[in-house]
Amino acid sequence: MHLSSSTTTPPPASTRRRRATAALDPRHTLLVSCFDAALPLERLGLSARGNPCAQVRSPAHLVAPWSDEATSENALLTLSLSMRETHDVVICGHLRCAALDALLDQERDAAASRLLSQVPAAQATLDLVRRNYGDLGGEALREAAAQENVLTQLDHLLTYPLLSRVDGPRVHAWLYDERDASLWAYSFEASQFVHQVSPW
Repeated sequence: MHLSSSTTTPPPASTRRRRATAALDPRHTLLVSCFDAALPLERLGLSARGNPCAQVRSPAHLVAPWSDEATSENALLTLSLSMRETHDVVICGHLRCAALDALLDQERDAAASRLLSQVPAAQATLDLVRRNYGDLGGEALREAAAQENVLTQLDHLLTYPLLSRVDGPRVHAWLYDERDASLWAYSFEASQFVHQVSPW
């Protein structure tokens, strides 16, 4: 299984929608990524002349759904969106994700898995993967889980009032594959991840 052969179907309640494409301006881009992702920001167009875009990091780039009450789970993202003019929000997962591995293999890191499974944003991904990919294992399971996790967190992002507006910042869902330094972007039109031609 490879990313190009996998297709995903948005859940009925999803607010995913097609977004116009345009070059990203790092000065007005917010990156939501995993705490252990080593992303080549300059190569991905997320840094210009050594100045990277704003970033919010969390294990497995988890995003708490919007709540009217400010909580520690969504405060950082809400502040990041409100304190700087943002034209684009990129949520970027990666295949070699330690948090996602712990979530998938509960015996590998029981303590981390127990903590992650108590986070609703992580549990949503785990439930989806168990329901739809129970016959997969190894790299195939890791790829499917990484894709579904990006899309689950994307759906959470789109519950934020600023991002759910038609005139709000554009939202992008990416998946970075460390094995060959390739980038896959979710196509809202095709409902699947498509390989991005490297700009370098």
